Amino acid sequence: MKKQDIISHYESFSVWLESIKDLDRENWLKPVSAGKWPVAAVVAHLLFWDRYSIEQRFPFFKEGAVLENFPDFQSVNNAALEYAKKHAQLEIIEELLSVRRQFLQMLEGMSEEKLDTAFKIGSTSLTVRDYFADFIGHDIHHKKQIIQSAGISV
Repeated sequence: MKKQDIISHYESFSVWLESIKDLDRENWLKPVSAGKWPVAAVVAHLLFWDRYSIEQRFPFFKEGAVLENFPDFQSVNNAALEYAKKHAQLEIIEELLSVRRQFLQMLEGMSEEKLDTAFKIGSTSLTVRDYFADFIGHDIHHKKQIIQSAGISV
């Protein structure tokens, strides 16, 4: 995945996020499928993991760095669910868009070579490019859930 592909994803995903600002309350609070979180919690989940990346990952991506494993996924996800219950739709989406603008700003100043910086998270070896690719896959997964749940267009 090239730098421009990563940038294109974040730009197009942000456009899509803008479009779900108009999602009606019923669909915003509707589970993405039986037994799953509501759309609101899925968007808050993206926000929480993006914040984690900005604060706890990106500053430490150095060649050969060994970073701690990810925190307990369930505790982060539970916090996102609680956040979604207490915050307005537009607030959550705007916060996520703000973090995504930070991603784009950071990417604009990054060379292709910098994307190949190798490090470890726990015992897993990866590059900055791999990290972005994983989170892009995560975005796509949740976007599909929301689209199917709310019956909205891409």
